[in-house]
Order: sequence, then structure tokens, then C-alpha cells
Amino acid sequence: MRPAYCRLSISALLGAVIVAAPRELSAQNGTTDRNHLYDTFQVGVAFTTVLNYSNARVDAANGDNGTTLDFREILGVSSATVQPAIGVRWKPGRHTEFDLGFQFLSQSGDRSANETIVIGEDTVSGDLDIKSRFSSDNATFQFKYSILAREKSNVGLALGLGAIFFDITLDATGGACSGANCVADTLSTTKKFTGPTASLGAFGYWRVGNRWYVGADARGIGARVDRYDLTVFEGNVSGQYYLSNRWGLNLAWFYTDVSLDVGPRSDGTAAEDLVGEILYNYSSIRVGAVYAF
Repeated sequence: MRPAYCRLSISALLGAVIVAAPRELSAQNGTTDRNHLYDTFQVGVAFTTVLNYSNARVDAANGDNGTTLDFREILGVSSATVQPAIGVRWKPGRHTEFDLGFQFLSQSGDRSANETIVIGEDTVSGDLDIKSRFSSDNATFQFKYSILAREKSNVGLALGLGAIFFDITLDATGGACSGANCVADTLSTTKKFTGPTASLGAFGYWRVGNRWYVGADARGIGARVDRYDLTVFEGNVSGQYYLSNRWGLNLAWFYTDVSLDVGPRSDGTAAEDLVGEILYNYSSIRVGAVYAF
């Protein structure tokens, strides 16, 4: 229900942009073009074509490996889908900036195959009709500090934090079995996990015309904390054209590659969250609108 509501809200906001943009463009005639490198606030919404190459492995609580689930090959999830994204930028000073972003990513798959699949303590095998629902919404927060803050360029360093809200439901029917006795002909299992992310890197924005802007950033990190082993690489390139001093259009390409390996508890007790590995890899082309104030 939440993703559908959010998509409806974003569609309504984009509709408002289409209605308001001509009025803003008309009011812009005769005024000086604003330098959007240093807007105090920017709010953006976009529809994104997401190319998803992710896979996941859910292990048993004792660390026994589960099946690596390639979302396209095993679960039949489409590699390309259209999803919404939102972003907010606050620049309280010329050198400091805070960015919030949220990429929605929710898909489903349907595949028939003769498989043996292990998810945690559950096993299904035989001639299966596999239906899956998968979501991995990605929230990001960045703090940026400008080292070079000039009229036509803004270049600096970035610290990123975030989370992946991983949720997969798998329903298998047909010649299915659960555990050693194989007495069930249906099985349904759901696994949820919120995976933390962090990254360090650099960014740059440039004003290449009165209303044209381009930008890029890249961040990465590798770390192990307790039973979490994490590597992250994130990057994007973008271009903006402003119809007025308020409204602009945005075209961007984003790339996210997160590897999160969660081991069993060292004391041998059962973990309440996921044990296993998530390889979260997707790229997206975003087309949207931005409002500056």
C-alpha cells in the first residue's frame, strides 16, 4: 500500500510541475538567471528506469549457506523496471550541504522450474511454480563540504550514510517440500532486513550556461563491524536545465553497488535479523523535475 501511495503522490507532484512550469517560464522573461549552484533548498522528484542485477543469499542461523538467489535467473524478476525517486537538498552555507534521497525499488517475479532452493532453515524442491515479491528501497543521506566554491563551479568532499530496506517473500507451489520429510506441497517464506551503508568520496557541480548545469559524484568504502562485512560504491552524473529561477528539468544516471555479508552471532545464539549475503547492484536513468527556493 505504501509504494502505491508514494507513486500516486509523485505522479501528482509531476503533474503540478507540468501545470506550473509555463507560468513560471513566462514570469521569468526579463529577469536575471539565478545561480542554482547555491540554492538554499532544492526538492526533486523523478521517474527512474532501474536496471537491477542484484542477488541475495539467506543463510541458516548457524551459518549454513542458503541458495544464492539471482533475481532474474532464479526468481524471474525483470531486469528493468520504472520506479519513483525523491530527493531534498539543503545548503545552509556556501560551503556546507545536506542531501537526502530515497529510491523506491519494488518488483515481483513468476517462474516455473525444477529447483532446490534453501532460504534460511527452509528448503523447497521439485517442479515448482515460484512467485516472489522483492523490495530493496534505498535511503541515502550525504554531508558535503565545498573546497572550491566559485561562481561557476562547486567541488568538494562527501560523507554518505544510508540504509537498504530489504524484503523478500517467496511462495512455492507444486512438488514442493519443507525440511527432510518433504510433506508439504506449498511453502511461503518472508525475510526482512535493514542493511546499513556508508561511503566517502568527492563531488563536483558546474554551471556551463545561464541555465545549464552538470554534476558528478563518486563515493566508496569497505569496512567490517562486528558480524557485518560491507563494501559500497555509489556514483552518478547529471545534467539540469532550468526553465525559470524556480523550476528545472533533470536527467541523471546513478550506479549503486553494495555487498553486505552478515555472519552468524559469535556466541552461537540465533540472530533475529538476516544471516547471509546481499549483493545489491543496480543502475538507473532518472528523468524528473526540481524546484528551487
